[in-house]
Amino acid sequence: MRVENGGTSTVDTTALSVNCAYGEDGKEGELVIDSERGLKGSPSTRLLAGRSLAVTWACAVPESEKTVQIEVSPDFETETAIFTGDVK
Repeated sequence: MRVENGGTSTVDTTALSVNCAYGEDGKEGELVIDSERGLKGSPSTRLLAGRSLAVTWACAVPESEKTVQIEVSPDFETETAIFTGDVK
């Protein structure tokens, strides 16, 4: 995912959170941390105005699942963006 700072001030990206749920019952997927594959979780940097940052996330979803919902929030005060779709 690419995080862009379209504002005029520096943003602390350490509060960024990504959650996932899967299936009709909305079971929560577990965040995958695997530094050898570049999956390190939340970024630990500040993002200057006008800049962007690539963040790689993964969550564990059973292979048989067809539907996933991803929720992204830049901090605790901003509205969460929710994406849903089929797993390919």
